[in-house]
Amino acid sequence: MLETYFSASKMLGHLRSGPSGPYLDLFAAALERQCYGPKTAVRYLRAAAHLGHVMAERGASLTDIDLAAFAKHLQTCRCPRAKGGRRNHHTIYGARLFHRHLVERGVCRPAAMAGAPAEPMLVADFKTWLRKHRGASDATVRQYARDAAGLMTELGSDPASWRPSDIRTYFLARASISGRGTIEKMTTNLRAFLRFLAVAGRCPAGLDNAVPAYAHWQLADMPRYLSAEQVSRLIAACDGDTNARRRDRAIMLLLARLGLRAGDVAQLRLTDIEWQMGSLRVTGKSRTEVRLPLPQDVGDAIAGYLECRPPGRSEAVFLRTIAPCRPFLRGDGISTVVRRAMKRAGIVSPYKGAHVLRHTAATEMLRHGVPLDKIGLVLRHRGIDTTAYYAKADVALLSQVAQPWPEAL
Repeated sequence: MLETYFSASKMLGHLRSGPSGPYLDLFAAALERQCYGPKTAVRYLRAAAHLGHVMAERGASLTDIDLAAFAKHLQTCRCPRAKGGRRNHHTIYGARLFHRHLVERGVCRPAAMAGAPAEPMLVADFKTWLRKHRGASDATVRQYARDAAGLMTELGSDPASWRPSDIRTYFLARASISGRGTIEKMTTNLRAFLRFLAVAGRCPAGLDNAVPAYAHWQLADMPRYLSAEQVSRLIAACDGDTNARRRDRAIMLLLARLGLRAGDVAQLRLTDIEWQMGSLRVTGKSRTEVRLPLPQDVGDAIAGYLECRPPGRSEAVFLRTIAPCRPFLRGDGISTVVRRAMKRAGIVSPYKGAHVLRHTAATEMLRHGVPLDKIGLVLRHRGIDTTAYYAKADVALLSQVAQPWPEAL
């Protein structure tokens, strides 16, 4: 596989003669599978060979790779074949990728996280409970666990000794340096953790009431959405035959037609598309699975993307176009795709990201006469109150139910 990137016999001999040599062909194949370009792959393969030679000079084997020592070596490196930049970030990153490759193959041990505090057992149990009983996604579990660990770091490892005043003081101190969204999430996360501890018998019941409520009015804002003309421009901005443009078009249509969340799109699997039935299986919050109809234009866009999708073993429908071509880990990447498409389309809006298209899909269904309960089914809302939020966007509908002022009679 090295011959794909190197033709000089001396260079091939140098690469294969070092400690990294037996593993470079498989590493090269892995880089090709992950869609790294030839020039980038050459840099990373040189870095991998360089790493092996440095470890040999230090009397260490590949089973005990020390990336920190390699980085220190690069500061004064005079190795004759260290071509391509001794301090170049490609060298560091290539060495990290090679180390990760060796770990995956069981050749060397993972690098220890120096100085990283061990996760408290109660937080680990809390994470298990969230997954098992709440069906929380990995991203949600990490968010809850982060606030739970912060509380334990501040107040100590024995929840039985926590006082309501201490919890309130900790919350107010964090809230004073946080934004509205962070405060709302922290309120939910800490209350859930304290309720879990109370049920587990690790703290007195009712401590969750010590977390102050954040003053806000649910569903008070107007829905954030784009006009039909803006949606058309957004989809048109994704026209093209390249892999990236086909992927972006399919994503935009899924968000705008079906009102999916960014996380729904990121988690979509090839087996979730039922082509013969013309439906789509979506696993949303709390891992609740529903089937949604697959519109013709959405299905055509997905099929067009799959024709040029990078090959790989991943079951995820949508992959990143920048190497390594792996699935989107979270919905943040989907929102980034939407923001870039909005910029290409010249759409100036204070609302950016994937969720604005979910609001747009809801308001469009409402304007076409779809009942609120049916909209709620498509959007997978738990209560009709959440769906009724979109009724405020239909001024004509509101005018029919508005009562005249008494003076006008």
